[in-house]
Amino acid sequence: MEEKKVGHGQHLKAVNHPIRREMLRMVFENESIQEKELLDKLIGENIIEDSNLFKYHMDFLLQALCVEKINQEGTTLYKILPGGRVIENF
Repeated sequence: MEEKKVGHGQHLKAVNHPIRREMLRMVFENESIQEKELLDKLIGENIIEDSNLFKYHMDFLLQALCVEKINQEGTTLYKILPGGRVIENF
């Protein structure tokens, strides 16, 4: 399988957005987190309003190789990747 390259600009755009930064922080703190738990936390903390906004920002983080999506036993998990670990510096 060919490894996908992510440009520096795309990566910066992914991690510098306030909503995506909060998403990364929550995934990082848990190492991996269920999609429903993450979505509930983000809505509960008034970071996002709905699942459509969640999907938009999560797709961006997935494309920038900041998080990995894992489908496991009917549940979706998100796991932090090295590209998303820059959140440690914020």
